[in-house]
Amino acid sequence: MTQADCKACRHFKSAPYQARIDGCYHPDHMKVSQKDAYLSEQETPGDHRVINRRGSCGDFESHPKNRSLLSRILSD
Repeated sequence: MTQADCKACRHFKSAPYQARIDGCYHPDHMKVSQKDAYLSEQETPGDHRVINRRGSCGDFESHPKNRSLLSRILSD
């Protein structure tokens, strides 16, 4: 069984650049979520340390892989 690392999950956002508070921004784990994007400063994420205490988070999704420069150039 592999360990899920919160910092490698696509739902994890860290302060100060990605979010106001470090935490899990998965819709099922958020304490307070907002419907409108302009209210995103009021969102409260779930505590990633509690959610992934044993390293077996069921909602873990890795970041999407970056496409190569050549494939990005050719796709346009």
